[in-house]
Amino acid sequence: MSHIIVTGSVAYDRIMDFQDRFREHILPDQIHVLNVSFILDKLEENFGGTAGNIAYNLALVGLTPKIVSAVGSDFDRYGAHLEAHGIDTSSIKRIEGAYTAVANMITDLDDNQISAFYPGALAHGSQVPITNDIARDAALVIVSPSSKQEMALRCMEARKLKIPYCFDPGQQMTTLSPEELSHCSSDAAIVIFNDYEWQLFRSKTSHELDDLTQRGVVVVVTQGAQGSIIYTKEKDYRIAPAQAGEVFDPTGAGDAYRAGIVLGFVHKWDWHQAGHLASTVASYAVEQYGTQRHAPSIAQINQRYEDNFNEKSPLAA
Repeated sequence: MSHIIVTGSVAYDRIMDFQDRFREHILPDQIHVLNVSFILDKLEENFGGTAGNIAYNLALVGLTPKIVSAVGSDFDRYGAHLEAHGIDTSSIKRIEGAYTAVANMITDLDDNQISAFYPGALAHGSQVPITNDIARDAALVIVSPSSKQEMALRCMEARKLKIPYCFDPGQQMTTLSPEELSHCSSDAAIVIFNDYEWQLFRSKTSHELDDLTQRGVVVVVTQGAQGSIIYTKEKDYRIAPAQAGEVFDPTGAGDAYRAGIVLGFVHKWDWHQAGHLASTVASYAVEQYGTQRHAPSIAQINQRYEDNFNEKSPLAA
């Protein structure tokens, strides 16, 4: 059976709520002497990191993810959680004497976020190669945010192993050089950005859509509550967001969205179907506080898909 190689961060997320708006407490003309403290309403520690979140959502939709990453000596409970959800952790390297990465995120009433990330063992991620054994029967490599050195390595490994890859620069958009961004994106099967990251990518590389799509790269740009756009060589697909129940936390919605895109690529679905499924899976993520707490069944995903888009879910087949 083919599997999906997922590279990137595996981290403990500390998610906090600020019951006010950052803009009310940050003075634009005093940024150079910024010294501000927020009293937080809620704090929870959850399992997270881009590789962990994406793998969790891939497993939800029936794929077989294998994570390649580095973690610390405190990984036991996270590892048990991943394995319980059908995720292969055998290619995760434990770095003794180091801590697993930690992400601290504060969200205000406008869903703005302030984040601080401690990489810990993740700094050793580039020491964990994608071997021929790991690559055997792999359908796709997902290159999600980790260190810039590791991300460049993963793109190179995927090309060398002749496995299509999804380039997802995310939080590393600011640290990756124009040359690295151009090189990693130009040979990818899929590249994924949010709307701000896409504009930053264009500014840093001087690339436009045609520079990628004419090479056969599928460009996905997410737009938060406005949905997303999937650009291909043949056609553009505007994807509406699926309606969620009560929204508790937007953190992790993008990682959940990626599961639908990957599933569509693996099964060669029409991109509007892949986008609709991606939006459907993302709608479950925002209903829970934390990035790996939603657990809809395939039947529930199919029903929400059909309720939102008035068509049969491709997963139903």
